[in-house]
Order: sequence, then structure tokens, then C-alpha cells
Amino acid sequence: MLFWVALCIVGHAYVGYPVFMAILARWRGRDPLCGDHAPTISVVLAVHDEEARVAGRIRDVLAQDYPAGRLEMLVVNDGSRDGTSQAARIDDARVRVIDLEANLGKSGALNRGVAAANGEILVFIDARQSFGPGALRALVAPFADPSVGGVSGELVIGDGGGNPGLYWRMEKRLRHDEARLGCLHGVSGAIHALRRELFVPIPPGTVLDDMWTPLQTLLAGHRVWMARDAIAIDQASHDLAEEFHRKLRTLAGNWQLIERMPVLLSPLANPVFLAWFSHKFLRLVVPWALLVALLASAWAPGPFYRLAFVVQLLAYAGAALGWARPALARRVPLLPAAGMFLMLNSAALLSLPASLAWDGNRLWRKH
Repeated sequence: MLFWVALCIVGHAYVGYPVFMAILARWRGRDPLCGDHAPTISVVLAVHDEEARVAGRIRDVLAQDYPAGRLEMLVVNDGSRDGTSQAARIDDARVRVIDLEANLGKSGALNRGVAAANGEILVFIDARQSFGPGALRALVAPFADPSVGGVSGELVIGDGGGNPGLYWRMEKRLRHDEARLGCLHGVSGAIHALRRELFVPIPPGTVLDDMWTPLQTLLAGHRVWMARDAIAIDQASHDLAEEFHRKLRTLAGNWQLIERMPVLLSPLANPVFLAWFSHKFLRLVVPWALLVALLASAWAPGPFYRLAFVVQLLAYAGAALGWARPALARRVPLLPAAGMFLMLNSAALLSLPASLAWDGNRLWRKH
């Protein structure tokens, strides 16, 4: 019984729920009414020790095809110890630099930036990425629909990043289906926007500001859309250790978010409970279910469970090879996806103790 219950949990999280959402989105999905309008926007960029990248990131935003008189950019220098403040002060009246003496963390810096913003629409970005052509116009177009409170852009891996992988392609498809059904509850931290009146200050040390904001938008009765033409371009992690830390931070942030938003656990109060439970919470439970399935098949009597135990061991050995030797894994079909699956679930397994042991500012760091 334990083996089959655990298998059902894993199957629902990674197969059943995505397939169900794809079918439902095709049947009941709805796109917002987009318009060719240009509301006033405030682009908020929180930076810490970004002397080398901040000027280029500012120029990348200002180079967008967007009316100059309807765009302002707020660069919040979060207690940097290098020359970030000087580097951010480029000669353009649209740019304002807010210097914070103390390092408040990303959430505190974003709160300060929003408090100084004047635009109808807030646009949140990171220092690491760059925008694709027309990203800002594509990002704000869905706000022509009054039901839309927030919009996520799409993060893509640039030329240096290689194949984005099966997992990431499936994840983006799932987010798009959720958006069409009005239950998208996570956005890309690299490019997302919000109606200014819907912003709820982010508690200090919050790791997942890119989930806090859309969830608050949904709780306020608005939908969150995914504009797939609003592209932010990123590069792949430099090594597996960096990628593992990113995943660990994100997954630990989900535990923190449950503590800070207990309404998420209520099927009656959380308007996207099924989507959040299946997409986010079960991803935290899956590694424990995998362990239960492995141990249960080892203890259960009968040849079927003995075979299941051996198959699981072989699968984990192959996945470990795919994780440890990515260059070799690319030559074998599905092995990179298996390695990614193992890495994600290893991070999920450690996410609960990490969230209990670390504070939010330690979990957030720039890459």
C-alpha cells in the first residue's frame, strides 16, 4: 500500500497534473484581451555589488521600444560595498538611483523602490538577464484586460546556455496552461509586471518575491497572465553546484512562503489551491515519496516488488551518472532529464532543513 500511494503522489505531480491542465486549458482556457497601449511604467531593479553589470542592464532597458516619457527606472542600490552607485548614475533623466546605507535584502530593496515609483505598472527585473526585442510592450499589453493584475514574461536560455532541457520545456508549458486557466501562481523574477495598486509590501527576508507578488494578486481577485513574447535572456549556470544552490533556494523558499502565507493551505481561502498544491507543494513531498517507494519495494514480499526495487536502483544509478557527467549524459536519450530529476529532488529533500536553518537573506544571493 505504501509503495502504490507513494507512486501515485509522484505520478500526479509530474504526469497526471500537467496532462490534466493541458487538456483543461485546451477546453476551458482563455487568453486576456491585449491592447497596443503604453501605460506609464516604473522598472524596479534591486542590486547589491553589481558594479560590473548595472550600467549595461540599465541601458538594455532604456533601449527598449517604449515611449520615453512613459518609462522611469528605479535602481535600488542595496548597501553595495563596491562602485554600484556610481556605475548606475548614467546620463538619462529617466533613471533614478536610490542608495540604501544598510543591506536590507532583495525584498526590502524592492519595497523601497516601489514606494518611490510613479508608474501605473510596476516592472520587476534582475541584473543578470537582458531583454529580447519588444519585451516591455509585450509585457504590458495584457493589462488592457481589467481582469489581469499581473503578467509574467518568459525566461529563455541564451546561446551560451545550451539545450534548455526536457524539464524546463515541460515547466514552461505547464505555466502557460495554468495562465490560460487563471491559476498561474508563480512568475519569472527576471521579468514580471504588476498593477501598482495591487502591490503588497514583501516581508523582510522573503526568498520568493516572484511567488509572493502573484499570490497576493490572485487573493485580490485578479488573474496572472504569462506573456510568452516578453522575453528575458539568461545564461546557464556556470557549474552544477551553482544550479543546485538555485534550486535549493527556490524550494526552501516554498517552505518559507507556507509559513508566511498559511492561507495557501486552505482549499476554501486559496483560490488556486489545486494548482498550488499539485505544482508546488507536492514537488516538496515527492522526494519523500520516492524514498518510501524504494523502502516499501525492498520490504514487500513477492517477485514484482523485488523487480521494482532493482529497477529503481538502476534508475537512480543512471540519473546519478546524468547529474555527475552531463557531457556524457547528452549522448544518451533521456539521461539528462533523469539527472535533472535527481538533482531537483535532492534539493527538495534538503529544502525543509535548509529553510529551518537559514534566514532569508542568506538564501538569496546574486549569481
